[in-house]
Amino acid sequence: MAMEKIVINPWNVLNSSSSVRVHAHWEPIADATFNMHNDSPQLAEMFDLSPCHPVKEYGAEAFKVFLPASTVAVGDVWALDANRIVPFLYQFHPGARADLGNGAEGAYACLRARSSDYAEITFRIHAEFTLGSDAHQAPQQENAEEVWEQESEVKFIPSQYVGQVFVNLKKGTVRAFSLALPVRNSNVDINACGGADMVFVPRMELLATDETDRDEIAWETVITAEAARRSLALKFYRFAKIDWLPIERAVERAKATHRPIHAILVWGCLDDESC
Repeated sequence: MAMEKIVINPWNVLNSSSSVRVHAHWEPIADATFNMHNDSPQLAEMFDLSPCHPVKEYGAEAFKVFLPASTVAVGDVWALDANRIVPFLYQFHPGARADLGNGAEGAYACLRARSSDYAEITFRIHAEFTLGSDAHQAPQQENAEEVWEQESEVKFIPSQYVGQVFVNLKKGTVRAFSLALPVRNSNVDINACGGADMVFVPRMELLATDETDRDEIAWETVITAEAARRSLALKFYRFAKIDWLPIERAVERAKATHRPIHAILVWGCLDDESC
């Protein structure tokens, strides 16, 4: 049975006079494979990470980017303009950009839950940061007549950002907002000086909350957070449709079905930009 469509019109749902205070949290790199960020004093300084604006006020207009342009049902997914979300990322660092040098670009949102008074939208965006540039002198070769210099941009590439926008439909206000780097080991790539590293950042999050207890809301229609996450992942990666199995279960199924195994070995997570 098809879910009932509801209207979330970005031009009249949010009260233009309302605003949201967003707090930024950005913790330093806690672990790394090669510790590239400590290779030189210049790099160590660039990776001394903290939010550019620990607290920032956003008007309701800024959150319209997350709303659909037409009627949607719970579970529906729509594309977002990633470049209009980047101003939120400037709260971390002015080098934010949605145009990745490599990888799956874009941003998508999903209506996860709704009631007569509230709507909860889950979204995902891929973005990266240019932290700076540095001139590095190559080692001088024996009998070399000159030394060359290579300028290298420092790229900080989060695996993904996932977030939520919690809207009071009756009052036209954003009651809560979050945009966060998933908390798991190896959740950021850094590229600098012609090399790359996989690192762990414990927290990188934009957060605004209120006292609304969402557990007490009588949602009329809702899907699980995992279902919303999968729907968003499918927009970035077609291979997310594949029923991936651990090697032990894959061997069992291959024996039972007399079919070969297609194995992929990855260093990191497959369905994001951390590897």
